[in-house]
Amino acid sequence: MTRRPVLGIDLGTTYSCVASLDENHRVSVLPNQEGDLTTPSVVFFEHSGNVTVGKFAKNELKSEPGRVISLIKRHMGVEGYTVEIDDRELYPQQVSAIILRQIVEDALNVLGLEAPADGTLADVVITVPAYFGAAERQATRDAGEMAGLQVVNIINEPTAAAIAYGLMSEGDERSVLVYDLGGGTFDVTIIKVSPTEIRVVATGGDHQLGGADWDARLVDLVCDKFTEQYPGSDPRTDLDAAGSIELLAEEAKKALSRRDTYGTTVIADGRRAKIEITRAEYEEATADLIGKTLDFTRDVLRHAAAKEVAHIDEFLLVGGMSHSPAIKDRLRAEFPDLPIPQLTDPDQIVAKGAALFAANSVAETDGVESPARGLPGGNALPNIVNVTSKGYGVAVVRDSRKSDSDLVVAWLIKPNDEIPARPRDTFRTVHDRQREVDVSVYESTTDVLSDELPDNLELVEGTLRNLPPGPAGQPLEISFNLEADGILHITATAADGQEIKLEAKISGMVPEEVKRAPLPAIQR
Repeated sequence: MTRRPVLGIDLGTTYSCVASLDENHRVSVLPNQEGDLTTPSVVFFEHSGNVTVGKFAKNELKSEPGRVISLIKRHMGVEGYTVEIDDRELYPQQVSAIILRQIVEDALNVLGLEAPADGTLADVVITVPAYFGAAERQATRDAGEMAGLQVVNIINEPTAAAIAYGLMSEGDERSVLVYDLGGGTFDVTIIKVSPTEIRVVATGGDHQLGGADWDARLVDLVCDKFTEQYPGSDPRTDLDAAGSIELLAEEAKKALSRRDTYGTTVIADGRRAKIEITRAEYEEATADLIGKTLDFTRDVLRHAAAKEVAHIDEFLLVGGMSHSPAIKDRLRAEFPDLPIPQLTDPDQIVAKGAALFAANSVAETDGVESPARGLPGGNALPNIVNVTSKGYGVAVVRDSRKSDSDLVVAWLIKPNDEIPARPRDTFRTVHDRQREVDVSVYESTTDVLSDELPDNLELVEGTLRNLPPGPAGQPLEISFNLEADGILHITATAADGQEIKLEAKISGMVPEEVKRAPLPAIQR
């Protein structure tokens, strides 16, 4: 029997990429139907009900920006978030599923395979930012399943980059700082890499920081210069011009990475303005954005030092924004004691690492060996030890001596704890003859812990009922099991052995009827 294809997918905020291993165990990126190695993570919803994905969808920003959806990854796992097209509300998982379906079908075409009319297209590993919590990871898994994929695993983007880097380069154990500034998200991670193990030491990041924010600053620059020539006007009020300026901003960003000035013409409200932007203006307008990444980098270095990893041997730059010379210059200036930052296949290394992980993860079926299962050079995939970027805990009474005491979070798992993590702790009832206990599980929203409930995200809740009557102080054991895929399992056990089991199938997930609905036809 023939196995399904095995793919690694970098599902990016602005661009996505697919890779696989060939019959010679070499990892390579699979081009899309236009021959490009990355595909814009953009969907255009046609009036007919069909959709277009990628470069041609992005071009529709010039004419029908209201029917174009981009940057959807920033909203994965956000409770209640939808976008509206033709009076139809779409969840981020649906939009992401459309993107995944397109890029996987393009990959199958390159591999000489036909997409099945129904059933599973491929076994895949999908990457996510390291700081993604349970909600975002589950939403990503749901999107893959809605696209007709068997999601073998969800792994962190910097871990995928380290896998590819570790298997493609020679060397003994070394500490590597991975600075991953993509189109919509930012990660910084310190990883110890050796031939036998990839151990994540510390990680941090921001899912609302990426190249799209640099684009937005360039849009502001362009519009300000237009207004200087035509006082009182704002080209953003011309909807036809607004989409064109968004595309122009990305073009300017790329150009200013290579030269000192960028000139263009903007037409809005029947007026024409010649615009010139200098690299100095661009870098001044975005200096604070780079500053935010430096703050995260300092914080992660501090966490690593607390774990006795104070020396960095290599400094990798990953992600599209890492091409900017200003990034490298600021990093060198702010961290002179670190190695010189190096671009290392920044646009494709994450997908390649995911493909290597996928090839290693997919087990044999009916004794048939997949030709893409062996790794380059006959190497075995190193053992991977990851950390969590979030904290996980339960709501408890702040002061059991006060009947009106409010609730706070008692943390069982803290940011940068290694995973799998399986902590347990014993809590106690607060009332005499208490017959039930509410178990509410919380996730921190950042890597800085706060005990206050409103500062955190409630993941799941349940009630343990029919407890044996007794005085206050009866024990209740809470056990957490945070797996490598970032999904949290919880068990609460009473003194008499009664228990409830919960799983972080968090709120904000796509409804089952939406998950089962067919995707719109993709225009090719």
